Amino acid sequence: MNQFVVYAIAAVLFVLGLAAIGGAAFGVQRNRRIALAVAGVVLWVATLALYSRAASLAPAQAEPTPQAAATTAAPAASPALPQPTAALTATLPAAPFPSIGGRVVFHSDRDGEIDIYTMNADGSDVQRLTDAAGRDFEPAWSPDGSTIVFSSDRDDPDNAVLYLMNADGSDQRRLASSLVDDQVGARWSPDGQWILFHSNPQVEGMPAFDVFKIRPDGSDLVNLTNTPGNNFMADWSPDGQRIVFVSQRDGNRELYVMNADGSNQTRLTDGGFENSLPRWSPNGQQIVFESNRTGSTYGLFVIDAPNEENAGASLESTVRMLTFPGFNYSTPDWVNDEWLVISSDRDSTNLVNYEIYLLKADGSEIFRVTENVGVMDRFPSWTP
Repeated sequence: MNQFVVYAIAAVLFVLGLAAIGGAAFGVQRNRRIALAVAGVVLWVATLALYSRAASLAPAQAEPTPQAAATTAAPAASPALPQPTAALTATLPAAPFPSIGGRVVFHSDRDGEIDIYTMNADGSDVQRLTDAAGRDFEPAWSPDGSTIVFSSDRDDPDNAVLYLMNADGSDQRRLASSLVDDQVGARWSPDGQWILFHSNPQVEGMPAFDVFKIRPDGSDLVNLTNTPGNNFMADWSPDGQRIVFVSQRDGNRELYVMNADGSNQTRLTDGGFENSLPRWSPNGQQIVFESNRTGSTYGLFVIDAPNEENAGASLESTVRMLTFPGFNYSTPDWVNDEWLVISSDRDSTNLVNYEIYLLKADGSEIFRVTENVGVMDRFPSWTP
């Protein structure tokens, strides 16, 4: 019987029972009052039985699937941003771990201080490469995988400078330059002949970040941006002809692009958000970056890369979201045109921790690589 029909019959019996009890309370004849009281009790017992029956006919509410739960919990995305091609779930996908291969270098505080580590792309064979006093952080592979550049404050806790080491951690040496201020955010040119980084020397008595390039032997230091406002977090195009970077020259952090010699600096985004850590895709067609454009957390987004057709234009309208809001996704690096290696706090519980993940470049799959509760595994860089 239909659930609502049962509820209707129960309601009628309740009213009849109420009338019988009323007659028993105010009737004149004693025998009739007793009969009405008995009838009222019987009708109310029947009412309770029917209500229980109706409740049992209610359709069970299905448990939300992980994808639905993740979608419901997330705040609404900006109307200007399309949804990812597939929702990232709250748990690891059932698909087998992708056959990526290669090595990942990253920094971690798993042993008490921030040091440099390497591992296979699936998280196996973890090797600690640095163990000096101070912080060793933000590593990046050379194009041939033989050398790692990183920042370290082992010589001066107030100013981190660039260091180089072999892929196995041997021959750690300082990359000498005339700069004595912080030198961070190092990125190799595709041909291995230059290293980009940002530093904050004093300009008219005030520190300001600019993007520099330098040879791996410490020669030919060049200030590429040299403009008011902080300029930092640069990366090369795959052909080595252009550089994407972040600038605060117009207020908030926006993406800019320039030629490899620093000329023709052009703004790419204009959404009024805080955008950081752009990384140019291997095929040169898009740039991934992190941004707070969906709320209080930082997510990953991609934007069309500048080319001959869109040169000089704002590309804000081409921004696409890769990760749903609710957790932080950051420090991306391309493995190939299909996969990214990133860090995220998506599996944090009582202790906030960042782990390394493999993320499909369309946002459809994600695989956890490291598992270290309460630590920060960040800034991964991949080499074949």
